[in-house]
Amino acid sequence: MIGFIIGLFIGAFIGVVVMCLCNAASNADKNIENHKTSEETKEDE
Repeated sequence: MIGFIIGLFIGAFIGVVVMCLCNAASNADKNIENHKTSEETKEDE
C-alpha cells in the first residue's frame, strides 16, 4: 500500500514536470514564430 502511495506521488511529480516542459516548448515555438514574422516585416520596409 505504501508503495502505491509513493508511486502515485512520483507519477504526479513526473506528470507536472512533463506538462511544464511542454508549456515551455509551446511558448518558445510562439516566440520563434513571432520573431520570424517581425524579421520579415523589417525586410519589407
